[in-house]
Amino acid sequence: MKDFEIKLPDMAAWARNLEADFLGARRAGMINIVADIEALAVKGAPKRTSNLANSGSSNVNEGGTKGTITFSAPYAEFVHEGTGLYGPHKTNIVPKNKKALFWPGAGHPFGSVKGMVGRPFLMDAAKATDPNRSFTEGVNNYLALGRGR
Repeated sequence: MKDFEIKLPDMAAWARNLEADFLGARRAGMINIVADIEALAVKGAPKRTSNLANSGSSNVNEGGTKGTITFSAPYAEFVHEGTGLYGPHKTNIVPKNKKALFWPGAGHPFGSVKGMVGRPFLMDAAKATDPNRSFTEGVNNYLALGRGR
């Protein structure tokens, strides 16, 4: 009977590939979560001119541990958080330099206004997203494509 030798794969290379697969899969999962939330936020954003909805962007760091979603329209925070009594300061909006507030379309000047109730479209989108499902779907898609091999 002839002897034969069993040669194991290079374990160091195998470990490096496994680590790359893990990091890539984690980042793919986080990208999927962020993309799902951003899509729902864009859909739920107020759309008088669509500038707010079109100002959305997202990013995931290289390690896949942190994702950010940003709406860069100058008024995005005010729409999301509210203003005046309904905003973070909880006070009426009053004029700073004049005796009354006026803007085009207002029927008459106002001494103060209550403000605007916030429409937390981004938080609503985050709450409506199932992060576990989104993450798992992203990881499975990444691994199914054999990205690390």
